Amino acid sequence: MELEIERTEVLRYLQTSKDLKDDNINRLIKEATAEIKDLINFRYLYRKFPIELNEDGIKVRGTTLTLKGKSIKKHLSNSKELYIMAATLGSQVDKKISYYEKVSVTKSMIFDACATTAIEAGCDQVEKEIKEKVLAAGNEAITFRYSPGYGDLGIDIQKEILRILNAPKKIGLTASKYNMLLPTKSVTAIIGVIAEKGEEEQQSQENLNSVRKDDNLEERDLEFESRHCQNCLLYEDCELRRKGIYCGAKG
Repeated sequence: MELEIERTEVLRYLQTSKDLKDDNINRLIKEATAEIKDLINFRYLYRKFPIELNEDGIKVRGTTLTLKGKSIKKHLSNSKELYIMAATLGSQVDKKISYYEKVSVTKSMIFDACATTAIEAGCDQVEKEIKEKVLAAGNEAITFRYSPGYGDLGIDIQKEILRILNAPKKIGLTASKYNMLLPTKSVTAIIGVIAEKGEEEQQSQENLNSVRKDDNLEERDLEFESRHCQNCLLYEDCELRRKGIYCGAKG
């Protein structure tokens, strides 16, 4: 799977204007993009599970996993099934980031931003693949991917997710004792299957389309805020969002 590393996305993760004119930074981004593509070993997997609501949260049937929190309950309110996915760029990317941390802070930051862009691009493709399967099965839509740590969904479910997917054996993805994914440029996420859209999803999409039409803003920026920022606990007080930029914390 070829992963596209878009310069504008790299600049977003660097919290820099997409119109940056700094020739040196632009050169370093170009070099890092080429280098990281040679190091990436993108691997992923996913599984579908039925779910049911109980007094403890959302039970993922056939497993010992229960998803707890108001945010994930709302996210899956119109779903009776979900996909759990995991993806990683591999360990060589981590090693190169660690190397650059020792020799150049600037290169390290740029390489890290390129790696984040790459893993998100990979996850976008996996999400697209899942969506095609869901629609082909006669369903109406999927939710966006929702990762441990979003909203009030605890990060402590990482190891259970990896165990369910057999990710350590299949793609070499593990978690530390603090539930941080290893390799670090990796993602786990939950995607709900929507058999039929409820009124809330339809209204949300109509509102988003209205903003795009009225303000002529970039579609990806609007989708980012709608799909990710609004689930962040810092949403109301975020200084970056007020400036029209984003931290890049997409999972």
